[in-house]
Amino acid sequence: MDDDLLIHLDRLSDKPLVLEGDFAPHELERLEESLANGEGKLHYRIIAGLDPQRRMTLSCIIEGFVFLLCQNSLEAFRHEISITEKLVLVDDEARLPAIEEESDAEDYLVADDPLDIRDVIEDAILLSLPMVPRKPGLEEAGGGEQAAVRKESPFAALASLRKDK
Repeated sequence: MDDDLLIHLDRLSDKPLVLEGDFAPHELERLEESLANGEGKLHYRIIAGLDPQRRMTLSCIIEGFVFLLCQNSLEAFRHEISITEKLVLVDDEARLPAIEEESDAEDYLVADDPLDIRDVIEDAILLSLPMVPRKPGLEEAGGGEQAAVRKESPFAALASLRKDK
């Protein structure tokens, strides 16, 4: 493991640890399965430290692009990535708050020591990808055809029967 990409949780302090760099998508193994190819660029900025409540936190900013395979046209297209999230790190599932107590501004992560930021980055990107990738502009181009093909509501037929009486 590359020690430059590890965060040792027991060393976190009030002074933030900042890790910044770039990955090519093909460098992230699990991500590679979801992509059309390994081309693209991902820039990350991770800030780890203790917040005022003395919780271990991780701010994660990921910007860049990857290429996805459109499920309609089967063409590769460029997909922009822009992720900003705040994670609260806990060492045990028992320390996770109840779902109704969680804030929308932060997520919780059960983290092992040391924490490999590649895993954090890869998970964030995988969760941000569309379930069914579609090339931008495809929906708009087919919108007129789809409108013409749409079936009339069965309730509209009932309404017309009622008007005849």
